[in-house]
Amino acid sequence: MRRFVLAASLLTLSLAVTATPATAQGFVGAGVTTPMGDFGDGAKMGWAVNAGFRPWQSADKRMSLWAEGLFGQNNFKNNVDGKTTMMGGFGSLTYNLTDPEASAVPYVIGSVGYLSSKVEVNSVKFDAEGALAFGGGVGVGLNKFYLEGRYLTSSKDGNTTAFVLWTVGYTF
Repeated sequence: MRRFVLAASLLTLSLAVTATPATAQGFVGAGVTTPMGDFGDGAKMGWAVNAGFRPWQSADKRMSLWAEGLFGQNNFKNNVDGKTTMMGGFGSLTYNLTDPEASAVPYVIGSVGYLSSKVEVNSVKFDAEGALAFGGGVGVGLNKFYLEGRYLTSSKDGNTTAFVLWTVGYTF
């Protein structure tokens, strides 16, 4: 099943890239993850990187659709030797709250996608579990740079992975 999901994701991404106009914008970002809820009870603050591109933007440049990927890791608390590694793909919609040509542009973001979490404890690796994920947040674009805070959550069989993703990034 994981191979099917990976193959479908790669096919969708390749079709989206080939159908994307030359004016598309991309981004790369990095930051920290602050675990929340049950996930926060056992995990320390971690790190994450994300990257993606914008296949669509409204005529007034206020609304944009983004395709993005995320990879991150959080170590466990309480002297437990282990970590949770996360990998996900999201479709996100942003809406600029002010003129998109301003030097500082605040925006809101909503995301939906798939988040896979893999746990390793005392060098024993458990199978990755993935599920539908969603979230939202706010950010500010500063010319080619951005700062963003976004809450993301995913739950499967009572196990919830929820965190705030704090990122700084560069658009190109």
